[in-house]
Amino acid sequence: MRMGTTALALCAVTCLHATSTAAQGRSMTLADVLARAREQAPQIVSARLALEETRARLVGASVRSQRNPELDAWVGNRNAPTEQFTDFQFSLAQGFEPGARRSARIAGANAAIAQSAANIEEVTRTVLRQAASAYYRVVHANERITLLNAAYELASTVHSTADRRYRAGDIALLDVNIARASLARVRAEREGTEAAKSLALGDLRQILRLEDDVAVSGSLAAPSPADLSAALEAAAQRPELRALEAGAQEAQADLQLGASFSKPEYGVGVQYSREEGDQIVMGGLTVTLPMFSKGQEQRALGVARSARLRAELDAARVRIQIEVRTAFDAYTRRLAAIRALEADAIPGLDENEQLTTRSFDVGQLGLPDLLLIRRETLDTRFQYLDALMEAALARIDLDASAGLLR
Repeated sequence: MRMGTTALALCAVTCLHATSTAAQGRSMTLADVLARAREQAPQIVSARLALEETRARLVGASVRSQRNPELDAWVGNRNAPTEQFTDFQFSLAQGFEPGARRSARIAGANAAIAQSAANIEEVTRTVLRQAASAYYRVVHANERITLLNAAYELASTVHSTADRRYRAGDIALLDVNIARASLARVRAEREGTEAAKSLALGDLRQILRLEDDVAVSGSLAAPSPADLSAALEAAAQRPELRALEAGAQEAQADLQLGASFSKPEYGVGVQYSREEGDQIVMGGLTVTLPMFSKGQEQRALGVARSARLRAELDAARVRIQIEVRTAFDAYTRRLAAIRALEADAIPGLDENEQLTTRSFDVGQLGLPDLLLIRRETLDTRFQYLDALMEAALARIDLDASAGLLR
């Protein structure tokens, strides 16, 4: 395609825009945005800290005995008819729980840790999806502003030409007013796009926890085709599924914990006492018989929770498969829209703008026709730019649904 006046204007505006954005703050690529999100996004940081909380549960579950030794002491006076004694008694006892109970606690704690670790990956997947979407919204706004800056330059040229021809008596004042209104429309549209860019940058700064100004670098381009089979295979390992599997394992551990309460608990102790000057040493054994409280509640809750989580896991697998297939179909159609515009709409736009400008300048084309062609050309460029952004967002959705964004 031949580079004409419009292409040169676009290049110049792009350079000016890059200079201004660099002055506004640090410039970040998509890779920079994703790396920053992984390290600094508040939701991800919170999820990591929650994992440390869960690890504390394993510390308690690993303790050999959940019961501390018990020390009892009694001291008193014995008054006999002929003499007085000071009697005392000391006892030390330690209870022991069944070994299966400690094993069940440890299994439950490990399952909770696995669930929390999977939750970190799930939160990361969601946050990266949001960060990438905000990034592309900013890039889209930047490129739209670039187009509008070029359109503004062209609209200014048309207005100047219209004013010159009006003063020469070639056209009516109405045409000058129409050209002025067209110029104002482009300026207003550019301000609206600047507002959209500010909102997108604000969202990006919140996600990345950035207090300073930030600018993004990059451009929109047609992404490469995706592999549905690879996406479906990767989706089978999505952290959401692993979190549900870990939850089901934790429920099974709760069931085992409840079952351990149906086994006897043991305790041993030693007692030393003195009565009327005699010293007595005794050993003891305590057995707690599980006749009434046998962990019925823990077992019932474990069974119910395990059944619920298994049902949720089966439903999630089906839902994720549908989600991936839907995202893949949407992405494929977004690419088809880009190809259609690239094949039949984009070629020749610069040349058409040159021809219409020259025709209007020499009086071969009326102003309404010129503005109609200009608007059609600009709308086509906007449609192509929107198609590129929609394809980029669709690819982000597909990668996130497949669990590839992590």
